[in-house]
Amino acid sequence: MPRTIYTEDSMADLAKDAMKLWDKLEKDSGSSLRWMSGLLNFGDKNFGGDSPEGTLMVTAKDIEERYPFKNLPPEWIGLFAPDNGVINIQLLLRSLLSLAKDYGAEAKQHTRVERIIPSTTDKTIWEVHAIRHDTDPALFKAKIVIASGAYVNHVLRPSLGISLDLDIWEMVASYFNTTPGPNSTIFPSMWFQFAPKKHRRSQLFYGFPTVPWAPPNVTRIAIDTATRHIKDPSERLTNVVNPADIRDTQEFIKKHVIGVNTTVPAFTLSCLQTNVFDNMFVLDYLPKEYLAGGAEKSVVVFTAGWAMKFVPLLGKALAEMALDRKSDYARKEFEITRKDKKGKGIIKRVVRGKRGGHSMMMVELDVDDEVEGESAFTYEEQASGLRSGGVKMSVIGNIYVDLSMSDSKQPRPFQALRYHP
Repeated sequence: MPRTIYTEDSMADLAKDAMKLWDKLEKDSGSSLRWMSGLLNFGDKNFGGDSPEGTLMVTAKDIEERYPFKNLPPEWIGLFAPDNGVINIQLLLRSLLSLAKDYGAEAKQHTRVERIIPSTTDKTIWEVHAIRHDTDPALFKAKIVIASGAYVNHVLRPSLGISLDLDIWEMVASYFNTTPGPNSTIFPSMWFQFAPKKHRRSQLFYGFPTVPWAPPNVTRIAIDTATRHIKDPSERLTNVVNPADIRDTQEFIKKHVIGVNTTVPAFTLSCLQTNVFDNMFVLDYLPKEYLAGGAEKSVVVFTAGWAMKFVPLLGKALAEMALDRKSDYARKEFEITRKDKKGKGIIKRVVRGKRGGHSMMMVELDVDDEVEGESAFTYEEQASGLRSGGVKMSVIGNIYVDLSMSDSKQPRPFQALRYHP
């Protein structure tokens, strides 16, 4: 949903800049990449403190007359923004790849980055060590932008011994069949409903209209939160989606939507939403102290936040940061060194330890944490599971332990364990 309605003034300003860059991108690609259907925000006017901004106030009665909703509390209100829309994601990705090639970029398909190392001859350039088709080593030299979303730590950990403290939401969405033909179900635009939690379950729901590039008489409706929060993409459920999130959506539709069949979703999917503590972007240079001898401002990192709607703006920002070493869009609220109210930062050190010939484990610590002993972190793997190998530590706050064995060809999924000192 490319939108201009934000609670934060700074994000609303960025959204307006992004809309202008979307216009330029569409002209350059020769394709319409968005369908500007508008966006209706509605719900409890007192929910969330500061209400989002909009261009047209509508009542619950007005909403039910124009949209297929029912049983809305009469005191609810809505805000409609006509300059918002829906992105054609598949066409966007194809267009971006085609344009990049037209401008001279080279795409390396089936090429996995293993690690990056600063060049010995030019500290602003990095060696990118990769594997092609899982078998063939490859080496590239380049200026570095790491923009791998939830997989950012898969580059940072083996390369620089650090990771970012990510909170990855496993978002679930479903598409439902709508009534076709005469008196069919029509959603005129995107919509988003705000309401307080019910029985500790979120009541934030959103929906897309039936878009021109998708099957007819199918609408996407989903809950805008995630029951499952994970620390690493390897934890992602790959053969099921969370049934509780689907159930919440079905119950909402039964209560408040007309002409949508909730018996079985036509299609269900999950995706990874990467967050840090404040749900804002990480858009910054990696601090020099973590660059293993690389030059200052030589590695740009982007991850986290609700970012697809900002694609052309982020592309411009990352290019400026990598090539010009500055960008007006690299703002203070996106700094990688920012901390939460408790003083906890985003960057975590990865400390490895071993004992004799036993397998190692990996511990992630806040950058201000102190560790006692060179072999402070040792666990031994036995047939019966993991047992402590004698851990001594002095830690401020929680630590997160990766139980993936470093000498294993198939590391096990990341598990977040809290150690309370």
